[in-house]
Amino acid sequence: MPLTVIVLGSSAGGGLPQWNCNCPQCAATRAGDPMVPPRSQSSIAVSADGERWLLCNASPDVRTQLAHTPALHPRALRHSPIAAVALTNADIDHATGLLILREGGAPPVYCTPRVERALTVGLRVLPALAAYGEVTVRPLDPRSDEPVFVRDRAGDDIGVRLKAFTVASKPPPYMLPHLTADEAADLHAGDTVGFELCAADGAAPLVYVPGVKDLDEPLRARLSAAGMVLIDGTFFTDDELVATGASKKTSRMMGHAPLTGDGGLLAFLKTVTGPRVALVHINNSNPVLRSDSPARWEIEAGGVAVAGDGDVFVVG
Repeated sequence: MPLTVIVLGSSAGGGLPQWNCNCPQCAATRAGDPMVPPRSQSSIAVSADGERWLLCNASPDVRTQLAHTPALHPRALRHSPIAAVALTNADIDHATGLLILREGGAPPVYCTPRVERALTVGLRVLPALAAYGEVTVRPLDPRSDEPVFVRDRAGDDIGVRLKAFTVASKPPPYMLPHLTADEAADLHAGDTVGFELCAADGAAPLVYVPGVKDLDEPLRARLSAAGMVLIDGTFFTDDELVATGASKKTSRMMGHAPLTGDGGLLAFLKTVTGPRVALVHINNSNPVLRSDSPARWEIEAGGVAVAGDGDVFVVG
């Protein structure tokens, strides 16, 4: 049985246009340029049966994303096809959408213990949700090679198999006061993970990695075994924000491998054989957002697509 994947949001934090940004891409989107359509913040939905869906990351744009996706509309007076939520990290742009899902009690949340801790003592999303109904958190262990059978609120298997794996990452800034120096320095503690998702044992999985910095051999092997890859396309160059004066931080300092340059994602992907590949989590500063830009042509010439909001893929 194949897995159906809907890209709900393809942008990095802030979306496109970002509320306080007038970069060329944001300005073009506000002006209605068809070459730079708007994008909401990073999230996908996956389903094995087209009826029950796993939401991967709950962005602040989740209400609008669900409203624009007929497959995710309620089918009764009080109902949602969203059976569960899985979080790749506790970043604000990936987790605060849980608050929008509070009516009637939030769906079960799958995440690592580090992410649960961040949402409990740092961002305090889980205690806030508990005031509106029972909150069920189901742990993901990225050290385990056994898939998790995703289950809905009632405990019924929805047919989606989920396996988490660590990627090198730092905790969200709001958590630093709550961590020891050793805890904060552990880049593989589970602050950020990638997902392998499939609908049946033995099927080539979807690999979803909206944030990744270290492009190493284990990641290459994992991507090569996938049926499809949705991967971090945040920045085109390492100095993208520095060059424009928007920030003093490079792409790698922010936890994202740039698409180009030495050690960039495009060169890495040339060593990955087999899967279809599309970029997600694309920052508003990235010139690939223009569909008629040389940057977009370079990406597509390398056999990599740029995912957009509403794109649907079938995997497996």
